[in-house]
Amino acid sequence: MWRLIPKSWRTMRSAQDGASSIMVAVLMVALLGFAAISIDVGKLYWEKAQLQNGADAGALALASICGANELDTKCSSVSTIPRQLADANANDSSSLVPSVVLDTANKKVTVKTAAAETGSPTNTVSTWFARILDPTFSSVQVGATATAIWGPPGGLSTKFPLAFSQCEIDSSPTFDGSLQFLQSHGVGDTTAPGACHSTSSGHEIPGGFGWLHQEPAGSCSVDTIIGGWELTDTGNDFKTGCEKILTKWKADLSATPQVPVIVLLPVFDDVKGTGTGGQFKIYAYAAIDIRGWHFKNNDELLDFQLPEAKKVIADGKYQNSDLGFVGKFIRYVFDDEDVEYGGGGKNYGATITQLIN
Repeated sequence: MWRLIPKSWRTMRSAQDGASSIMVAVLMVALLGFAAISIDVGKLYWEKAQLQNGADAGALALASICGANELDTKCSSVSTIPRQLADANANDSSSLVPSVVLDTANKKVTVKTAAAETGSPTNTVSTWFARILDPTFSSVQVGATATAIWGPPGGLSTKFPLAFSQCEIDSSPTFDGSLQFLQSHGVGDTTAPGACHSTSSGHEIPGGFGWLHQEPAGSCSVDTIIGGWELTDTGNDFKTGCEKILTKWKADLSATPQVPVIVLLPVFDDVKGTGTGGQFKIYAYAAIDIRGWHFKNNDELLDFQLPEAKKVIADGKYQNSDLGFVGKFIRYVFDDEDVEYGGGGKNYGATITQLIN
């Protein structure tokens, strides 16, 4: 049975259909806008993150090379290393490095990276939904910049609370690969090995043997800074809390293959006060390749040397009362989180690299 629909109803339905179409069109624009924000912007952020990782890696790598040796041919603004690392940090293994600015005078390098998406204009990333709303947004430029610096350390949470006089460090065969016995002792006989140790030339504190006041006690750790004054611990007794450090170092040096033990040790150039009020002024940090130590007689842990270290002690005719480390100075780049960059200290074989932006 047929029913006649009033004309007014047919007009109403037609109006409703028209309103729905308009609403769908409006909502489609909104949906495309949300898609552009959530998907396209997400894609751009993801690309930016990859490029930033590549720029960071390239800047740090080049700073490390230059920090170790500024005469290295790889320490160059045309080095291929930043490009290699930029590609390695990209999901598609493809990135651009528009520029590498190397400033060895100020010990700084800046690396810029940019997108290299196939089918898109140089330095850009294509969009999926934004282009529908506005064709001018069919691709967007994406890039990143990283700057790294290198230079002598300016502050350190030292892993071993022992400092050495500047005169002893300066009298060493610095950087030539020779081993040296770094002694821990106070005012000594000027005719003995390490003759720089006297109050006039070595700046030693009577009763002080280079041990720094541990904070907290027994921690085997001291926070120091270039130009800062650090309290000394009197006496030449081995400091408690450092046994774990020596145990690990001994295990590393005794391992096959051997694990190098590289240590930053504070160097002081001035003293003041006496006894428990004595203080050392931190001048620099020395990077030492440790080969052994002598801190107490007849103790397997506190009296440990590799064969070459034993030879140094024997050749130098050192006595049982002469305590300290055997090692050699090296050129070494540190990225230890406990080391701070800068401070104007002299470089005794240690370089810190750090990202600044």
